Amino acid sequence: MKRFLATIASAAMLFAYAGTAGAAAQQKPIQVLLNGEPVQFAVAPAAIEGKTFVEFRSLFVALGYEVAYDAGIKKITATSSGRTIEMTVGADAAFVDGSAVPIDNQLRIEKGRTLVGVRFIATLSGKDVAWDAAAKTVVIVDGGPTAEQEAAVFALLDKMQAAEEAWDYDATIALFSDDSPLREDYSEELAATWDRLRTKTTILEKKIVSYSAEETVLETAEENVKTGGTGFSPDARVNYVYTLRPAANGEWRIYNLQVVNFVATNVPELFEQAADVPAEEATALRAVLDRQIQALQEENLDDYLATMHLDDAGMKEAASAQIRQLFDTSDSKMTIEKFVVADYYDTNRATILFEAVTEVQVAGQTVKVRSVMANDAEKRDGTWLLDPVAIPLENEQL
Repeated sequence: MKRFLATIASAAMLFAYAGTAGAAAQQKPIQVLLNGEPVQFAVAPAAIEGKTFVEFRSLFVALGYEVAYDAGIKKITATSSGRTIEMTVGADAAFVDGSAVPIDNQLRIEKGRTLVGVRFIATLSGKDVAWDAAAKTVVIVDGGPTAEQEAAVFALLDKMQAAEEAWDYDATIALFSDDSPLREDYSEELAATWDRLRTKTTILEKKIVSYSAEETVLETAEENVKTGGTGFSPDARVNYVYTLRPAANGEWRIYNLQVVNFVATNVPELFEQAADVPAEEATALRAVLDRQIQALQEENLDDYLATMHLDDAGMKEAASAQIRQLFDTSDSKMTIEKFVVADYYDTNRATILFEAVTEVQVAGQTVKVRSVMANDAEKRDGTWLLDPVAIPLENEQL
């Protein structure tokens, strides 16, 4: 599958908790963590007869249920997309999807509050539960999938590779959920490069890090290699985090996709793959890069921003803040050592590739780095402008 480069550097614009010492362990309040996040309760969790009890509504809501409470008969009905739990104070059993489960005094009223045993409810909900005695913390995490559920998740990767091998545009886009924030941009990017690029993806490692019926998080290590076409695409080893959600037919789809590590593996060869571009266009593309570097060294914010296309007001504001911070905290000098137009198409879109040595003075110290960067560009009203997101392919501290 072709990965659009903006995803690789989505957070790469060019440029809590503090414990209180001295509290005795027995004075610490009980805390409940769900997948690493604290659950907030209307009343503090309590230890009763060696078990942790919590206010029922907050726990059920945190676990993804809608909750109804009949105060007259003191009955709780909690419903999620995966199950329904019914419990009544004083009853011998709870009912999970209609099947009786011994309640073992895990629902009770204390000081006018209806409390439930946190381990009991979390376990009924398919979660794994542990008690950290030193931190007085109940730790709840999503339970692992069964072998069948795991196979259904991994089937998405098989479909991804099959669609890529067949170079099936419709099948590739169908891998994304209808509400995915990436679907539209990915569809446009794929369409733009459809006739100009072929790649092959190999899944090196795959692991489900959290699983529920509503959402699953999958981590992979993948090798992506260009196999044909004139489009620019570096060979790379990439670590992805997929957020998956089920479609109406129950099959998993990609809701979100994040790159957590990207290592280009063929950087020297990329400089030998210059695009067929008119000399005047190559000169103009080099000129806009030189203008940006000059603005960087002169710390001229307006001139720097003028070298980029910033259609979105939010992006312009974020770029301005980051560049201003760079100017305020450091002095930079950049020298271009290699430059090539790596891709050129539709006469108004290009990708430049350059190697630069940057000296940065911060807090009285000088740091020198050699970097290889890829930057998309668009011609607008006859002028080439750079994408605000540049892709770092290689960095080496000198």
